[in-house]
Amino acid sequence: MISTYLLYRTYAADLPKTLSRISAQSDVSNAAKYYQANIGNVKTVDEFMNNSRLFTYAMSAFGLGDMAYAKAFMKKVLTSDLTDPKSFVNKLTDPRFADFAQAFQFSTDGTLASQPTVAQNSTEENDTIGLYTQQQVNKGTAAATEATYYQAAIGSVTSVDQLMSNSRLLNFAITAFGLGSANVTNATIKAVLTSDLSDPNSLANTLSSSNPNFKLLASAFNFATDGSVNGTVQSSSNVIAAVSQYFNATGTNAAPAVATYKTQYYKANISSVTSVDDLLSNPILYNVALTSVGLNSNSESQTLIRQVLTSDLSDSSSVANQQTNTAYQKLAAAFSFNTDGSVKNGAAQTSSQINSLITNYQSNYDAAQKTSNASATTAYQDAIAAATSVQDVLNSTAYNYILAAYGIDPLKTSRYTVTKILQSDSSDPNSFANQSHNPAYVAMAAAFNFDSNGKAKTAQVAQTSANLTATVKLYMTQAGTTTAALDQAETDSNYYATAIGNITNVDDLLKDPKLVKFVTSAYGLKDANLETSDLRQILTSDPLDPKSYINKPENAKYRPLAVAFNFGTDGKTLNVPAGQAQDRSQMVTTMDSYVEQSMESQAGDQSDAVRLALYFQRKASGITSAYQILADKALLQFTQTALGLSAAMSNADIDTQAKMITNKLTLTDLQDPAKVNKMIAQYAALYDATNSTASSSPILQILQGSSNSRGIINIDPITV
Repeated sequence: MISTYLLYRTYAADLPKTLSRISAQSDVSNAAKYYQANIGNVKTVDEFMNNSRLFTYAMSAFGLGDMAYAKAFMKKVLTSDLTDPKSFVNKLTDPRFADFAQAFQFSTDGTLASQPTVAQNSTEENDTIGLYTQQQVNKGTAAATEATYYQAAIGSVTSVDQLMSNSRLLNFAITAFGLGSANVTNATIKAVLTSDLSDPNSLANTLSSSNPNFKLLASAFNFATDGSVNGTVQSSSNVIAAVSQYFNATGTNAAPAVATYKTQYYKANISSVTSVDDLLSNPILYNVALTSVGLNSNSESQTLIRQVLTSDLSDSSSVANQQTNTAYQKLAAAFSFNTDGSVKNGAAQTSSQINSLITNYQSNYDAAQKTSNASATTAYQDAIAAATSVQDVLNSTAYNYILAAYGIDPLKTSRYTVTKILQSDSSDPNSFANQSHNPAYVAMAAAFNFDSNGKAKTAQVAQTSANLTATVKLYMTQAGTTTAALDQAETDSNYYATAIGNITNVDDLLKDPKLVKFVTSAYGLKDANLETSDLRQILTSDPLDPKSYINKPENAKYRPLAVAFNFGTDGKTLNVPAGQAQDRSQMVTTMDSYVEQSMESQAGDQSDAVRLALYFQRKASGITSAYQILADKALLQFTQTALGLSAAMSNADIDTQAKMITNKLTLTDLQDPAKVNKMIAQYAALYDATNSTASSSPILQILQGSSNSRGIINIDPITV
């Protein structure tokens, strides 16, 4: 009769090929197809357990086939709180029950556990913040450029038609006066500009009843009713007022380029100030002056500021000295005005005062800008964290922030359009955003995580928390035993756990050599010399597609790595499934375990010893303690035979038993497939020497309950 070891080798010599053959068997294949097609429809524990084909399949996969009758018991297992050490499943000594519960997503009331949803993940949020900051810079640069052009070119306009034909000047003017989004025709603008403001029936006066900006626009220019210019098209004060209004209208007052523009303007024009009223009437000079001392030019009373600027600082009773805020005294000291408002010694400021004021302006501006941006960003982050729907975003302070980040004008884009953008699937070429052919729409759709109904979806993650924990555990088991090695492994694991949460596509992972080293080490591929292209092919393989790269028998060793991650075939992270009893990796693990169970069951039909050897071969790499062997009767039986230990050892103290095992077995050897195979050969030889392969043995009874990689039922549990 064929020896145990030779029979074992017929299965284990090319295990991937054997498993592929088993999975192709009609009964195994049909069971897998049914499970895959129907497990996603399960909504409650009762639905799961009442579907005998699904329930029996899963129970068999976890080595619990002989417990399928105990539905009340298993319901308590599936509805246990795994985070509670006192829960029902965590009190059971057999680890397979906890593993079975962890393979499903049921809550304690038997319904599907709710999955947290996110409007944006941290990477998307950070990208949006970065875009917002850059857009603010870009807008400011553009605004400063347009202001410079306007200031230089407006003086050359000699007719209304010349202004109307220059789109840059015209757009600047109507934007400055709040008419850029009013959808007013050029003909109307021309008629307003040439209105006789002394005529109450003129168009400018007529329209001003509904929008006073029309009259303000007309009064800022010197056009006659025939379109000619009366003198100059705009006075210098009207030009600078228009520039200031433009900065306000475009929200660019806090932009760096605008601050630079203002300082340059200030330096060039402060010498033209001959009285305090000149300063007060120039909005840019006034803004720079007050900002330099920390005052807000939009909220301060000009009457008070005039009194401060004309105060005699040597007089303790002067207005400036009477103010409790020292900023007023600093403002008065920054200028050289007489008490009557005239300038001293022919200049409003000395060169040193100008330089000091500009330095202080820049410092206060920078601080104000940082505070403003930080405040806006914090409000955005708070709003996004609370958002569970598109409607929440539309109704929040985040709305304008988001549109600004993606360069979308809220005055030209309806909320309906924004809703359609946010509900678009950026990966669908037929979605609203993609069909718009607007890059800003596509970018914004890709940055948010809403479904077609406007509801926030579950997070897109590179690994589920369970797979992350499993990967770290695998890595730690391969660390050395020295304190230095364990400390380094813990440092590596902390880095991995933090970094993997920020991965949004497979290429980001592959660009980080520390992450690559970690995952290849964890899954035993450190010495496989895999190229980046190989790893990408592995990680983007669909484990549910029988034709995918990792499902070829010759690539089976890469399958655990692929299953541990949550990348789509396009390399992007997938959403954690919502409303499903299992996520992809849980389902694949269950189906793989079922195939392994089927193989071991078929091997057991020929030899229960071979079945036990196959079981040990599968469990060996996960054994890090002798107590794991002692807690598993099948592993203990194998170990006793392989090491020549008497079954009577079980009568000894548990710690003594553990010592007996470690005296003969170096546990780290179980990480070496060659040494595991040598141990199995030793077991087979000793088994054949002491057992008749034709007769029944106690091993068969131990294995009557289907086994799997997560453990064997302890018929008479050993208390550790």
